[in-house]
Amino acid sequence: MRLLLMDRDPAELSGIRWFLHTYFPGDVTIEMCTSMSEAHQSIQQFEPDAILLNIDLFPNNRLTALNHVFQKYSGAILAMTTEPLFKNALKAIDLQVQHLFVKPIDLEVLKQKLTTISLRVPQINNAVETAKDESFYYRLFIDSKPSSIETARHFTMIEPEHSETLNKLFNWLQQTAIHYHMQVYPLSDSIVCLFLTNDIKIVEKDVRTLIKEWRLTSNSSLNIGIYDGEPTTLKNMYIFTKRALHQSFYEGFGHIFYASKQFEAQPFDPLLTPEEQQLLISSLEEGNLEAVKTFLYRLSNEGIYYEQDDLRIHLTSVLAQIRRFMLKYKLHEKAAIEQNYRQLFHLIIEHPIFYTILNGIILFTQRLIELAREARLEKRADYVELAIEIIDQQFQDSRLSLPFVAHKLGISPNYLSTIFSKKQGLPFKRYLQQARIHSAMKMLVETDFSISEIAHLNGFEDSNYFIKIFKQQIGMTPNRYRKSY
Repeated sequence: MRLLLMDRDPAELSGIRWFLHTYFPGDVTIEMCTSMSEAHQSIQQFEPDAILLNIDLFPNNRLTALNHVFQKYSGAILAMTTEPLFKNALKAIDLQVQHLFVKPIDLEVLKQKLTTISLRVPQINNAVETAKDESFYYRLFIDSKPSSIETARHFTMIEPEHSETLNKLFNWLQQTAIHYHMQVYPLSDSIVCLFLTNDIKIVEKDVRTLIKEWRLTSNSSLNIGIYDGEPTTLKNMYIFTKRALHQSFYEGFGHIFYASKQFEAQPFDPLLTPEEQQLLISSLEEGNLEAVKTFLYRLSNEGIYYEQDDLRIHLTSVLAQIRRFMLKYKLHEKAAIEQNYRQLFHLIIEHPIFYTILNGIILFTQRLIELAREARLEKRADYVELAIEIIDQQFQDSRLSLPFVAHKLGISPNYLSTIFSKKQGLPFKRYLQQARIHSAMKMLVETDFSISEIAHLNGFEDSNYFIKIFKQQIGMTPNRYRKSY
C-alpha cells in the first residue's frame, strides 16, 4: 500500500513512518509532504492509496482551491488536527475523510484504519495469481520440475500453538493486510503461505509481523518455517521446511525456523538400561524428586539433540517404571490418578513441545511420591514390626544395617529410620546394638566362649568395639559382667 503523510512537522511524520514500517501488518510505501504547495504534485506523482493529512494545514481560503485535487483523488483520506475545533471538523467533512484523529494520534487505531483500507487495495501481480489451488496441491505431493508457482514465490509454513485454532488462523490470514501479496493454502496441521516476492527480507518482516499480530489476536503463538534454499519443487520445499519446523519440539513456539539451519540429531538408545530402571525406582522409593529431575533433564542438554521419536519412546519407558511404582502402592486404584496417568501417556505421544512433556512427568511424579509417602505412613507399624523381625532373626550377621533392612523392605533408609524412631522411641542402630548386647550377656553367663568369640557371634567384627558398646549400655566390661555372675 502507498501512503502519503502531510504535516508541517517532519519529525512527527518520521515517527509515524517508523511505526508503520515496523508494526503495520503488510508492505507499505510511505512518502512525506510538509507544505500545501507540494500537495498537488505529490498526489499526482506518488498516486497514494491513502493520505493522512493535518487538517490544520488547510486555511479556509485555500480549501476550495485544493478541493478539485481531492475530488479527483479516488483513495482514502484520514485527517488529524491539533485542536478539535468545529471549523476543523467542517473541513474534515468537506474532504470526506474516513477518520479524524486528535493529536497525539493513537497509532494502534491508525494501524487498524490502514489495515481496513489496505484490504480494499487491488491485488498485485495478477499474472502470477492465475495458478489454481488444485495445481498447488498436486505439485505439493508429486515430483515435477519447478514451475512459475515455485520460482515466483517464497515458500513458508505456519503452525499454530494450538491445533484447534487452525481454521481460525486460516480465516485470519485471509483478512490481514499482508494477504494481498501472498497465497494461503490450508493443510491438515499447518498452513502454507506463498509470498509473491523473491526478497527474503520482505518475507522475514511480514512473518514477524504475523507472529506479533496473531499473539495480540488470539493470545497464542505461531511457528513459521521459511524455505531459504536453492530453487526446487514445491514437494521438496515442503519436506525441508517441515523438517525445520520439527525443531520447535525443542525450541517451543513464537519462532522462525529456516530450512537451511537444522540441527543434527545424535544417536540415542530409547530403551532404558537395567541400571537406569533401578535408578528410577530407587529415586521414587526414596522420594528423591531431584534425582528424577536430573535423570529427565539430561535429555535436554544445550546443543545436544535427539530424534523426536526416540525421545518419545524413551519417555514411555520412563512411564513404565512409574507404572510399576503406582502398582506397588495401589495408586492406580485412585480414579483421578489413573486418569492423570493416561493423560500423561497421551502427552508423551502427542504433545509438540518437549519441555511441556518433561514438566508433565515431573509434576505427576511429585504427586505420586506424596501419595506413596502417605501410604507408607498409614502402614508404618507394619514396616517397623517387619524390621524388628529381621533384626531378631539376623542380628548375628555383621552385615545387618539400616540400609540392608530398608532395601529388604523396599523402602528408603531415611523413611525407615524416621518411622522406626517414632515407633520404638530410639534409633534403629541403638535397637540393633541392644539386641546384640542382650544376646552377648546371655552367652557370657551360659558359655565359656571367649570375649572375642562372643563378639563375632553377635555381629561385632571388632571385639574392642564390642567391649566399648557393652560398657556403654551395661555399665561394666563383658569380662567383669561374667565374673559378677
